[in-house]
Amino acid sequence: MIGNDIVLPAVQLPGVRLSESMLYAVLRGAAEVETGGEILRLESCTGIWVPAGDVVAVRPALGAVVLPIPVAGGGRALATRVAVPKHAHTSLLHAFANVLGHVDGATGPAQLELSGGGPERLAPPPAPASEALGVLAKLLTERPEMRLADAVAEAVPGWSVRTVQRRFLAETGWSVAAWVRRQRVRAAAKLLAEGRDLQWVAHTVGYSGVPAFSRAFSESTGLSPGQWRHSSAAATAGVVPAEIGLGHLWEAAERRTWTRVNGAHVAVWAALGSANLVVGGRNVHLSEGDAVVVPAGTPNEFRIPSGSMLLPLGFRSAHTGEIGAPLRPASIGSLGTAGLLEAVLASYTKVGVIDVDPDHGFQAALSGSVRAPTTNDDVLLGRVANLYAREPYLRMTGAAARLGVDERELGAAVQRRAGVQFSAWLRLLRMTRARNQLGDGETPSEISRGLGYAHLPAFSRAFRAVHGAAPAGLSVPNLKPTRAAWGREMRVPATAL
Repeated sequence: MIGNDIVLPAVQLPGVRLSESMLYAVLRGAAEVETGGEILRLESCTGIWVPAGDVVAVRPALGAVVLPIPVAGGGRALATRVAVPKHAHTSLLHAFANVLGHVDGATGPAQLELSGGGPERLAPPPAPASEALGVLAKLLTERPEMRLADAVAEAVPGWSVRTVQRRFLAETGWSVAAWVRRQRVRAAAKLLAEGRDLQWVAHTVGYSGVPAFSRAFSESTGLSPGQWRHSSAAATAGVVPAEIGLGHLWEAAERRTWTRVNGAHVAVWAALGSANLVVGGRNVHLSEGDAVVVPAGTPNEFRIPSGSMLLPLGFRSAHTGEIGAPLRPASIGSLGTAGLLEAVLASYTKVGVIDVDPDHGFQAALSGSVRAPTTNDDVLLGRVANLYAREPYLRMTGAAARLGVDERELGAAVQRRAGVQFSAWLRLLRMTRARNQLGDGETPSEISRGLGYAHLPAFSRAFRAVHGAAPAGLSVPNLKPTRAAWGREMRVPATAL
């Protein structure tokens, strides 16, 4: 638990306004979560669900593991404490792996839902920074039935309503109307929990009638006034915290990663169960706990049996040096091995762990595996993959000139190491980037222009040839909101795509 023996980090990420609902589940250790102006302390096997639109800051304690995943709220509109029992951890980790975007057919967020539990207390809206607007806010809180114009005249005489609205929004991030509505609903929620008459409550907090009050209350809380009163009474009687509905999300047949060519070296880990890798024409089997490094520029695909879990451990730019084709994976440990899940979180999020080296997992996979000796072909393949990751629009002539090699030499090296002609290899690398960009919310037109295609139909044909469907019809989920909630604007740096 968080107490005198656990020190939270002094340097912390600023709060993020969520554009989708998120669950922050504490799998190990403890964490502090700030949302709605309140600081909540969470212990192992607990979590908090935060609705879209709220600002949240997550601060794990040293040694803690916090899993951030998008989760539908089952109609909720308020931050909710959640029980996260150990038997749910594996399914949550599967959901986390899904959101990383490497599994073919990933459906994105909203597959898990919360159920049960009483309503959480409504958090107050943020207070204005200036003294003048603070006086106005206090007046509106104490007299929620008061008209705004009258409150302005009393609290800040000489100010216009429009000036107040503009400055209030700048200081709080909320419109005056939204701020007052939250305060009215907070006051009403307390009165309803006390069993007060509905019509009396509506008039007391400033509404002319029950219908208008009920609409405002439901929009703010996700519950009708009657449902709130009933849930509050049940919670007082000892209702358990909300639970996570897991369903049968991961009982289906085997899955696979989509075929790709990465612009960086990528370490991949069979965290649970097994997996089979096809890389550069070779087949490599991974048993549970095995990890392997896929060299930059090498076509690859993993097949994942039912119930198994494959996680990327991290990545390195090809500028760090060449890596030979994998021959035998490293045995680094399964999900319970200390430091490995932490390395995944450190590589792909900024909110799940603190003071963890994101290169730890990659180094473990690299040092423990057996790889083919590197050649000049490996050097050249890594260099050209890295170049195209940064400048995907280049033609082969331009790439060869930038690398200082003959076109024929470049094409032959790619053929020998990747097993395909240069044109097919380049198309696969570009379409790997294109699919990643779809997962960052970019449109096919934007991606097409960035990759150097003169016309969208030509890009669509190339995309279909690699991924089996047009970019507009593949249903790649937009994962950018999740990555932003993780403290990342992009999936990974461009050179690691």
